[in-house]
Amino acid sequence: MAGIDPQPLSHQALPPTPRPGFARGLSGAAVLAALALASAAAPLMADGATIRRIDADPVVAALLDGRGSLSFALLAGVLGGVIGVGWAVAANLLAGLVGDRVERRMMRGATRLAGLPLALLVPLAGGLSGSVGLLALATAFAAAPAVATLAHAELDALMRAEFLTAARAAGLPEHEVLRRHLIPNALRPLLAAGMLALPRALAAESFASLLGLGLPPALGSWGASVGLAARLGDPLALAPPALLLALALWAACAIADAGVAGPASRIGKP
Repeated sequence: MAGIDPQPLSHQALPPTPRPGFARGLSGAAVLAALALASAAAPLMADGATIRRIDADPVVAALLDGRGSLSFALLAGVLGGVIGVGWAVAANLLAGLVGDRVERRMMRGATRLAGLPLALLVPLAGGLSGSVGLLALATAFAAAPAVATLAHAELDALMRAEFLTAARAAGLPEHEVLRRHLIPNALRPLLAAGMLALPRALAAESFASLLGLGLPPALGSWGASVGLAARLGDPLALAPPALLLALALWAACAIADAGVAGPASRIGKP
């Protein structure tokens, strides 16, 4: 019959399905990169008075504060992602060595911790020590349980994937299954799970600095500037850091959401 494609429907090429949240994640990455570049270039727009925050231009001062907030969020986010992903991987490895009971206990602990207000540990660490290193560790630990829970779910989905069963059924040695299938397919979902630590780290640091218990004043922080401007009742000084912080949090959450939205459904796909 004219006008009908003789090729069977099951063999026709289907249009690619857009990855959920990809456009939003790409927009978030662009916004976060623009904020980082603007913050890095802020000293070129500032004179010595601005750097010392004396009679500073509010926008330039907010961009200077962004260097501290974004650098700390990146450091603590990477630490939190590594701890959380390592937690999930260790649980899966121990399940193969000593049984599922240890894995269940480890992940039950991660789930319970993820439901607690661990962000309160960040101002506590800042108030007790004033050390940036301890503050980063506390922030990383506050973000790690949620990362571990998500990473474990992604690993579970991967271990049940049909292509692993097919590879073993075809007689492929276990080390080849690990090298050719398991590790390459695990990298992307684990990286996506680790991204969840970035917005949590930025939010926790901003909350601590808002209370005056976060980063030292010399490093600068959007949360500290918002808190100071609010206490002084200065809306002109409050608006730029508050808007930049909100924009950075949206961008970080968009990147994390884009990573979380797709990995499990794309396991084993090119």
